[in-house]
Amino acid sequence: MAAFRLVVITPACPTTPQELDTAQRLFRAGLPTLHVRKPGASAEQVAAYLAALPPEHRRRTMLHQHHELARTTSIGGIHYREADRPPGVVKAPPGLAVSTSFHTLPDLGVCRGELDYCFLSPIYSSISKADYPANPAFADRDELAAGLAGSRYPVLALGGVTPDKFPELQELGFAGAALLGGIWQADDPVAAWEAAAQAAARLG
Repeated sequence: MAAFRLVVITPACPTTPQELDTAQRLFRAGLPTLHVRKPGASAEQVAAYLAALPPEHRRRTMLHQHHELARTTSIGGIHYREADRPPGVVKAPPGLAVSTSFHTLPDLGVCRGELDYCFLSPIYSSISKADYPANPAFADRDELAAGLAGSRYPVLALGGVTPDKFPELQELGFAGAALLGGIWQADDPVAAWEAAAQAAARLG
Protein backbone atom coordinates (compact mmCIF):
# COMPACT_ATOMS: atom_id res chain seq x y z
CA MET A 1 0.00 0.00 0.00
CA ALA A 2 1.33 3.44 -0.91
CA ALA A 3 2.19 5.84 1.88
CA PHE A 4 -0.56 8.24 2.95
CA ARG A 5 0.54 11.51 1.37
CA LEU A 6 0.34 14.82 3.21
CA VAL A 7 0.68 18.36 1.88
CA VAL A 8 0.13 21.70 3.61
CA ILE A 9 -1.65 24.70 2.09
CA THR A 10 -0.71 28.23 3.18
CA PRO A 11 -3.28 30.55 4.75
CA ALA A 12 -5.07 32.75 2.22
CA CYS A 13 -4.46 35.88 4.32
CA PRO A 14 -1.56 38.26 3.57
CA THR A 15 1.85 36.82 4.31
CA THR A 16 3.56 37.70 7.58
CA PRO A 17 7.21 37.21 8.60
CA GLN A 18 5.95 34.69 11.16
CA GLU A 19 4.28 32.65 8.40
CA LEU A 20 7.46 32.59 6.33
CA ASP A 21 9.46 31.49 9.35
CA THR A 22 6.91 28.77 10.10
CA ALA A 23 6.95 27.58 6.48
CA GLN A 24 10.70 27.09 6.61
CA ARG A 25 10.46 25.30 9.95
CA LEU A 26 7.82 23.00 8.47
CA PHE A 27 10.14 22.13 5.59
CA ARG A 28 12.97 21.43 8.01
CA ALA A 29 10.57 19.19 9.97
CA GLY A 30 10.03 17.06 6.85
CA LEU A 31 7.12 18.71 5.02
CA PRO A 32 7.37 17.35 1.45
CA THR A 33 5.09 19.87 -0.31
CA LEU A 34 3.78 23.33 0.48
CA HIS A 35 0.94 24.73 -1.62
CA VAL A 36 1.36 28.51 -1.81
CA ARG A 37 -2.19 29.82 -2.04
CA LYS A 38 -2.51 33.61 -1.81
CA PRO A 39 -5.63 34.57 -3.83
CA GLY A 40 -5.41 38.28 -3.02
CA ALA A 41 -1.68 38.66 -3.58
CA SER A 42 -0.01 40.32 -6.55
CA ALA A 43 2.60 38.56 -8.64
CA GLU A 44 5.25 40.66 -6.92
CA GLN A 45 4.05 39.58 -3.48
CA VAL A 46 4.02 35.91 -4.44
CA ALA A 47 7.48 36.27 -5.98
CA ALA A 48 8.71 37.81 -2.72
CA TYR A 49 7.25 34.86 -0.79
CA LEU A 50 9.09 32.39 -2.99
CA ALA A 51 12.31 34.42 -2.86
CA ALA A 52 12.24 34.23 0.94
CA LEU A 53 12.51 30.43 0.75
CA PRO A 54 15.85 28.74 0.16
CA PRO A 55 16.09 26.95 -3.21
CA GLU A 56 15.74 23.48 -1.72
CA HIS A 57 12.43 24.50 -0.13
CA ARG A 58 11.22 26.41 -3.16
CA ARG A 59 11.47 23.25 -5.23
CA ARG A 60 8.93 21.66 -2.86
CA THR A 61 6.27 24.33 -3.46
CA MET A 62 3.16 24.21 -5.63
CA LEU A 63 1.92 27.59 -6.85
CA HIS A 64 -1.82 28.35 -6.95
CA GLN A 65 -1.72 31.81 -8.55
CA HIS A 66 0.58 33.68 -10.93
CA HIS A 67 1.79 30.55 -12.68
CA GLU A 68 3.96 32.68 -14.93
CA LEU A 69 6.43 32.88 -12.03
CA ALA A 70 7.28 29.24 -12.72
CA ARG A 71 9.31 30.41 -15.73
CA THR A 72 11.72 32.39 -13.57
CA THR A 73 11.49 30.65 -10.19
CA SER A 74 12.61 27.11 -9.36
CA ILE A 75 9.32 25.80 -7.94
CA GLY A 76 8.05 22.25 -7.88
CA GLY A 77 4.80 22.72 -9.73
CA ILE A 78 1.51 24.50 -10.26
CA HIS A 79 -2.01 23.98 -8.98
CA TYR A 80 -5.17 24.79 -10.94
CA ARG A 81 -8.22 25.97 -9.10
CA GLU A 82 -11.33 24.39 -10.53
CA ALA A 83 -12.31 27.71 -12.15
CA ASP A 84 -8.85 28.11 -13.70
CA ARG A 85 -8.30 24.59 -14.97
CA PRO A 86 -7.66 24.57 -18.73
CA PRO A 87 -10.47 23.08 -20.82
CA GLY A 88 -9.90 19.68 -22.32
CA VAL A 89 -6.80 17.67 -21.53
CA VAL A 90 -4.53 19.21 -18.90
CA LYS A 91 -0.91 19.45 -20.06
CA ALA A 92 1.94 19.63 -17.58
CA PRO A 93 4.58 22.29 -18.28
CA PRO A 94 8.05 20.74 -18.71
CA GLY A 95 9.66 19.85 -15.41
CA LEU A 96 6.67 20.82 -13.26
CA ALA A 97 4.19 18.77 -11.26
CA VAL A 98 0.50 19.64 -11.70
CA SER A 99 -2.42 19.32 -9.30
CA THR A 100 -5.97 20.59 -9.36
CA SER A 101 -9.12 20.86 -7.25
CA PHE A 102 -12.48 19.10 -7.53
CA HIS A 103 -15.69 19.57 -5.59
CA THR A 104 -17.89 16.88 -7.16
CA LEU A 105 -17.38 13.21 -7.91
CA PRO A 106 -18.61 13.45 -11.54
CA ASP A 107 -15.97 16.09 -12.32
CA LEU A 108 -13.32 13.91 -10.73
CA GLY A 109 -14.35 11.07 -13.02
CA VAL A 110 -14.22 12.96 -16.32
CA CYS A 111 -11.05 15.04 -15.97
CA ARG A 112 -8.17 14.04 -18.25
CA GLY A 113 -4.57 15.08 -18.39
CA GLU A 114 -1.14 15.03 -16.84
CA LEU A 115 -2.04 15.45 -13.19
CA ASP A 116 0.17 14.24 -10.35
CA TYR A 117 -2.69 14.38 -7.82
CA CYS A 118 -5.84 16.31 -7.01
CA PHE A 119 -7.87 17.63 -4.09
CA LEU A 120 -11.49 16.75 -3.37
CA SER A 121 -13.31 19.03 -0.92
CA PRO A 122 -14.84 19.77 1.46
CA ILE A 123 -14.86 16.32 3.04
CA TYR A 124 -15.41 17.58 6.59
CA SER A 125 -16.48 20.96 7.93
CA SER A 126 -13.69 23.44 7.40
CA ILE A 127 -11.40 24.47 10.25
CA SER A 128 -10.08 27.60 8.53
CA LYS A 129 -13.34 28.88 7.02
CA ALA A 130 -16.31 29.67 9.24
CA ASP A 131 -19.67 28.35 8.03
CA TYR A 132 -18.09 26.11 5.38
CA PRO A 133 -19.59 22.68 6.12
CA ALA A 134 -18.78 19.32 4.60
CA ASN A 135 -20.29 18.74 1.17
CA PRO A 136 -23.51 16.75 1.75
CA ALA A 137 -22.91 15.02 -1.56
CA PHE A 138 -20.06 13.14 0.13
CA ALA A 139 -22.21 11.92 3.03
CA ASP A 140 -22.83 8.60 1.26
CA ARG A 141 -19.49 7.01 2.03
CA ASP A 142 -20.08 4.03 -0.28
CA GLU A 143 -20.69 6.39 -3.20
CA LEU A 144 -17.64 8.42 -2.23
CA ALA A 145 -15.46 5.30 -2.08
CA ALA A 146 -16.71 4.19 -5.50
CA GLY A 147 -15.91 7.61 -6.96
CA LEU A 148 -12.41 7.54 -5.52
CA ALA A 149 -11.84 4.04 -6.85
CA GLY A 150 -12.71 5.30 -10.33
CA SER A 151 -10.28 8.21 -10.28
CA ARG A 152 -7.32 8.16 -12.64
CA TYR A 153 -5.31 10.20 -10.17
CA PRO A 154 -4.38 10.04 -6.48
CA VAL A 155 -7.00 12.03 -4.57
CA LEU A 156 -6.17 14.01 -1.44
CA ALA A 157 -8.94 14.93 1.00
CA LEU A 158 -9.30 18.62 1.83
CA GLY A 159 -11.54 20.37 4.31
CA GLY A 160 -11.56 19.87 8.06
CA VAL A 161 -8.94 17.13 7.97
CA THR A 162 -7.21 16.25 11.24
CA PRO A 163 -5.01 13.23 12.04
CA ASP A 164 -7.81 11.34 13.77
CA LYS A 165 -9.61 11.21 10.42
CA PHE A 166 -6.71 9.66 8.50
CA PRO A 167 -7.80 6.01 9.02
CA GLU A 168 -11.29 6.70 7.65
CA LEU A 169 -9.87 8.61 4.70
CA GLN A 170 -7.47 5.81 3.86
CA GLU A 171 -10.24 3.23 4.12
CA LEU A 172 -12.40 5.28 1.74
CA GLY A 173 -9.61 5.28 -0.81
CA PHE A 174 -8.00 8.69 -0.41
CA ALA A 175 -4.30 8.71 -1.23
CA GLY A 176 -3.63 11.37 1.38
CA ALA A 177 -4.77 14.70 2.73
CA ALA A 178 -4.20 18.43 2.37
CA LEU A 179 -3.87 20.23 5.69
CA LEU A 180 -4.62 23.89 6.31
CA GLY A 181 -6.50 25.01 9.42
CA GLY A 182 -5.31 22.05 11.46
CA ILE A 183 -1.74 23.28 10.98
CA TRP A 184 -1.85 27.07 10.87
CA GLN A 185 -4.45 27.51 13.59
CA ALA A 186 -2.61 25.23 16.00
CA ASP A 187 -0.74 26.77 18.91
CA ASP A 188 2.42 25.20 17.48
CA PRO A 189 2.09 24.57 13.72
CA VAL A 190 5.33 22.59 13.54
CA ALA A 191 4.26 20.29 16.37
CA ALA A 192 0.89 19.87 14.65
CA TRP A 193 2.67 18.91 11.43
CA GLU A 194 4.90 16.41 13.21
CA ALA A 195 1.88 14.81 14.88
CA ALA A 196 0.12 14.55 11.51
CA ALA A 197 3.18 13.02 9.85
CA GLN A 198 3.50 10.46 12.63
CA ALA A 199 -0.20 9.57 12.35
CA ALA A 200 0.16 9.11 8.59
CA ALA A 201 3.20 6.91 9.06
CA ARG A 202 1.30 4.65 11.44
CA LEU A 203 -1.20 3.84 8.70
CA GLY A 204 1.39 1.69 6.97
